[in-house]
Amino acid sequence: MNLYHLKTFYYIAKYKSYTRAAQELCVTQPAVTRQIQELENTHNLVLFNKIGKKIVLTDAGEALYSLAEKIFDLETQVEESIRDFQSQNKGRIDIASCETFAAYYLPSLLELFYKKFPDIFLSVMTKLDGKVIESTANLDSDIGFTSRQIPHPKLTTKEFLTEELIFIASPDNQLAKKGTIDIWELNHVPVILHEPGCGTWKIFKEFIQRHHLHTKDVGEFTNNSAIVNLVKRNLGFSLISKNVVREELKNGTLAEVTVAGEEFHRRYYINYYNEKYFTKTLADFVTMATGWAADYLNEL
Repeated sequence: MNLYHLKTFYYIAKYKSYTRAAQELCVTQPAVTRQIQELENTHNLVLFNKIGKKIVLTDAGEALYSLAEKIFDLETQVEESIRDFQSQNKGRIDIASCETFAAYYLPSLLELFYKKFPDIFLSVMTKLDGKVIESTANLDSDIGFTSRQIPHPKLTTKEFLTEELIFIASPDNQLAKKGTIDIWELNHVPVILHEPGCGTWKIFKEFIQRHHLHTKDVGEFTNNSAIVNLVKRNLGFSLISKNVVREELKNGTLAEVTVAGEEFHRRYYINYYNEKYFTKTLADFVTMATGWAADYLNEL
């Protein structure tokens, strides 16, 4: 089998797009189409069905993709191994991370890493938890940090860090002026939510279901700054990382609302490919990150 044709098929199947495959291979889209036709004609197989604008793998395509994925995942690991021998203490680490971890925890870790390894290039992309997992499983990222545990057969996931979550409100809010409230007082209050599926959203939803509360959902947002600004305008309560709003609590532009008898904590997880070749650069990063997380928890 022509391995170049196989790689073309792999990228189309991976991204469900001829255009994206052409971009990855640095060729034209007609060239990609021609290569797939040659692959199908050579082996007398139909690998894709087109349903409207969607590309769907046939049974033969699914079987071939499963094998091709293993081949090209291994190719990526071989390339990383070669680069590691060539670069010694130089290299690149690609990190995918949920927004809060990237904004409020990673800078401290990266500062520590840069001081010891100034020649390492670190690329950090913020994504929703599900996209972090997808990126890490596809080997587009070396490491993924998520705010919840999402099992994936290709990934090793380990608990990494714990942080405190608190309810916040505008200082002008009547409940906020009490400081501590009973659980039932949250009934029918307006709340500003994080995006569905993230760790904070899940913790809040479990809390209100456990206590049979009914809240008025104002909206859902992926951005911490948007949530903070809406709460400042007294549009509702929100459950958020205490680390995110330390300055606002200190200067009095936000108020912490304690719910009697309740504490909220969110865990972060580190994810990496099960059989990933760990370059010396990546191994150094993971070792330092693990030590940094342990020190952070000890300080708490």
